[in-house]
Amino acid sequence: MSARLKNKTTVITGGNTGIGKAICKAFAEESSNVVIGWYEHEAEALNLVDEITANNISVKAIQVDVTDEKSVKNFFRTAIELFGDIDILINNAGIQKAQSITETSLEDWDNMMKVHLRGAFLCSRAVANHMTNRGSGAIINVCSQLGYIGRENYTAYSAAKGGLVAFTRALAKELAPQGVRVNGVSPGLVDTGFDPLSDEVKREHASRLPLARLGTPEDMTSAFVFLASEEGKYYCGQLLHPNGGEIMP
Repeated sequence: MSARLKNKTTVITGGNTGIGKAICKAFAEESSNVVIGWYEHEAEALNLVDEITANNISVKAIQVDVTDEKSVKNFFRTAIELFGDIDILINNAGIQKAQSITETSLEDWDNMMKVHLRGAFLCSRAVANHMTNRGSGAIINVCSQLGYIGRENYTAYSAAKGGLVAFTRALAKELAPQGVRVNGVSPGLVDTGFDPLSDEVKREHASRLPLARLGTPEDMTSAFVFLASEEGKYYCGQLLHPNGGEIMP
């Protein structure tokens, strides 16, 4: 076990499945306290708590709806009461839905924007004063390569992630003078087990990548640890792109 994040407390929304789960485990391995924000799949959250606790790391799983202002405020109030300080926030909560523009309902569109954009806004706002008053902190937003290149049948998702890229850069400029670094990670297609794609589509996609395979959640974690640690202290408003070479911005 390493100690690059020892005595730090990290909040990860959507931390009980997929990339979020891998991030929680990676940060625990770096000796960070971990707050798992979860909305669905409670069993996965509780199992992850048991797994991390077994390694003598302080961890709590707290339910939160990142689209609801009251829920977000209560979530962060509880986290601060439990751990005293929040050093790192990872806005990972997200949803995916593949559908054509003509099949996308207004509700579908609004839900995509609410989870990705309103969620990142509410959670970042909830910790902004806490971090700036201390003069330190790191916020990392989970963006996507589709926020850059778009993809057919993912118009809502691509638009939401593109907005999150802009939000990341703007917030970085706003908070950096007060000691808070804001950056993002834009994964390529990751085989999380929770995505709606068929095995055939995944194989076809992997065949087009320079590295010839899809990413795993564990492939993503080093980017987050780097940006959260002292090693990434001169990164501000940057987006890292673990994507197997699909795009090279």
